Amino acid sequence: MARKNHLQQIGAHTWIFPLDSAKDRPNLGYIRGEKMAVAVDAGHSSSHVEEFYQALEREGLPLPDLTVITHWHWDHTFGMHAVHGSTLARPETNRHLREIAEKMEKNPGYGRKFLHSDPTIIREYAGGVPLKVVPADQELKGDRTLDLGGLAVELCYTESPHTEDALLVFVPEDRILFVGDAQLGEFPTWFMDDEKLAGLKEKVRSFDAGTIIDGHWMPYTKKEFLSEL
Repeated sequence: MARKNHLQQIGAHTWIFPLDSAKDRPNLGYIRGEKMAVAVDAGHSSSHVEEFYQALEREGLPLPDLTVITHWHWDHTFGMHAVHGSTLARPETNRHLREIAEKMEKNPGYGRKFLHSDPTIIREYAGGVPLKVVPADQELKGDRTLDLGGLAVELCYTESPHTEDALLVFVPEDRILFVGDAQLGEFPTWFMDDEKLAGLKEKVRSFDAGTIIDGHWMPYTKKEFLSEL
């Protein structure tokens, strides 16, 4: 069992900063090569990022050079303004984030409404944690393989019933696949598009993965995850 606010190593080059359901914090990923380190998702707020980085420092690990975003939802992106290094997301992700930032700028009540919209959000932003929404620095306009130095990381577009901007992150050497929340129904109705779910299932099946990391649950084996789908 992972300890709260401590990293959990799940592969030779891969760690997670485990989820916290009380604040709707998802698992954050960390992948280290010989030349650079990559984080998977930016977290719910600057407070989330700060605790993640403190955990990295306790383990003697460098802060990420790049943070990759799996989809636009706030619990995965609203910490982006506080991350170290640069950020990368699909163009659709940035479109959503720019729209939210514009609404907040034009109407201060929009941000206040968000901060009081759910108990998990109230807990996350308690004590005056700043609310700031920014787009990613770079846009990923197709699949890409990153060279971290002796370690490849694959970034892959996928169909998803949850959002139209889903991005998978695969570490072939560790056989670990990060899926964000791709398997969930559409927010906020939670409608499940079975065709999109089937497309996601086939995409996941195509990876030689042993472990699947989703946003809000403990690690799955690939067999367990496909069975869940």
